[in-house]
Amino acid sequence: HLVLVCGHAVLTTHAALTRESVEKDEAWALEPFQRGQVSTFVSHIRRGVRMAAQDKNALLLFSGGETRQGAGPRSEAQSYWEVADAVGWEGASSVRDRSLTEEHA
Repeated sequence: HLVLVCGHAVLTTHAALTRESVEKDEAWALEPFQRGQVSTFVSHIRRGVRMAAQDKNALLLFSGGETRQGAGPRSEAQSYWEVADAVGWEGASSVRDRSLTEEHA
């Protein structure tokens, strides 16, 4: 089974990520129309982790390329994986081993 979470933004911070810091607009390279939407992105990440946790046969795939030139060589997919790690995989650390990134969507 596949749980697919599509990326919509790229993290720009290299600082230690926390549950709180990933929710701030300043941590992301956002288009003007995306301001104020970071909590929605994070909720999608968290929901994907919870869905994968409910199915031991599920693979969690974060999808999204390097869409923000100003963010450097960082992808949406890797950013979402980093957020999942920062929020502690919603208490389901086994999902970490079943999580991949796809950066050529």
